[in-house]
Amino acid sequence: MSTQNINGYPLERLTIGDDDYFDIDYFNGSTYETAKVKGSVVKAIASGVNIYNSDGTLLSNRTFDGGNFSMLMQNLQGFVIDITPPTSAPFSEIGMQIIVDCSNLATASGRAFEVYSSDLGRILLGVVEDGRLWVNNSYFLPNTVGNDGDGLIVTNSALGQVNFAPVVSGDAVNFGSTQWAATIPSPVSLPDGDTANGFEFFDNITDKVTSGTTTYDEYNIDFTRKLTLTGTSGSANINIDGTDYAVTYTTSLTITASNFVSTFGATILSAHGVRTTSVGAIIKFGSADETLLNAITITNVTGDLSGTFNTAIGDHVLVPYVGTAYENQRLQHNFRVNFGTDTSSQNRAAALSLRRWIDDSVIGSTIKVFRDQIETGNQFNFITYTADVNDPFVTGGFYFALENNTGGAINFQDNIGILIQTYYQKPTKF
Repeated sequence: MSTQNINGYPLERLTIGDDDYFDIDYFNGSTYETAKVKGSVVKAIASGVNIYNSDGTLLSNRTFDGGNFSMLMQNLQGFVIDITPPTSAPFSEIGMQIIVDCSNLATASGRAFEVYSSDLGRILLGVVEDGRLWVNNSYFLPNTVGNDGDGLIVTNSALGQVNFAPVVSGDAVNFGSTQWAATIPSPVSLPDGDTANGFEFFDNITDKVTSGTTTYDEYNIDFTRKLTLTGTSGSANINIDGTDYAVTYTTSLTITASNFVSTFGATILSAHGVRTTSVGAIIKFGSADETLLNAITITNVTGDLSGTFNTAIGDHVLVPYVGTAYENQRLQHNFRVNFGTDTSSQNRAAALSLRRWIDDSVIGSTIKVFRDQIETGNQFNFITYTADVNDPFVTGGFYFALENNTGGAINFQDNIGILIQTYYQKPTKF
């Protein structure tokens, strides 16, 4: 056995081979003895000392080279990185940095980084290759924000499209206005027992008064086409823009019409933008598209169930609530209705009312309209409201009706007009 100190050996090993042997002193429990240990054993012992089963402290900077291999960590209960950046470069302005070469990502929407929720099954946050942030698997934050000083804000649409847009200029408004006015060229007779619809006297475009109509929140007259069902049995097809919808006789024509609306109303509105409702044996179709309504047909299939159509006519106004700047607000409406009638010595009263298009029901009560021997002009004011998205003014609309129960004909003449003013629950920017 050599008595020379180990550090005095002339030879030095810089690697450990599996078949190398080394001298060690080990404690057997009572004294130290000298033995040999094989290189492969030393390697096995060293490989067991790692971050998987022991804690440790870095004594200097360390570099971990993955060697182009991947590292997957599974079943972790948590992962916390506690960072205190030093005041020196390069981390004096970076707490944590992830460097990713995006050139190998397969698509333009490839993510350089993402947080994925396994229980929800969606990406909560992703950093896309082009720099956009993908939020909640549904929309992207845009890359561009415009020029400094533009005063941009983040806006989004119902489709999840997010953009930076300038703040709408101008002050908020408290009300909007729409007005129609016309002169009746020759008297229009309303026979006893009939009802006149006020909007039918106007053309939505040519009779609209510019000075009485705001450039925002402008109302328009929509069209109605009525189908009066006939027959006592069987079925028929109602065709709307190339699609057949079956109507089947059940108990009575009133129930048949009601069943058709309850079965297909939502589908027809979604597919064609046509509103449907029924009043007795009549199915009403409403839309801003006059041509579409006039192309609707009914074809008998079995039995004798059929019907007759009138020609579509502009006769009601729909409150354009959904998607507007005042959606989810409560609205107050002030209406002014004026018209001229011929004089009469009988002094009998007709009845003027504001009605819901969806079922022709009267809002509040009727107003008595008297004719006398001198004055031909009549003017009346209404106050009402739109409560929410399910309000009949939103789902169907409204109109003004004059019922002639005087025992004789009423002749409309001279000037006629309707003014609609809508007040918003809070100041609104359009």
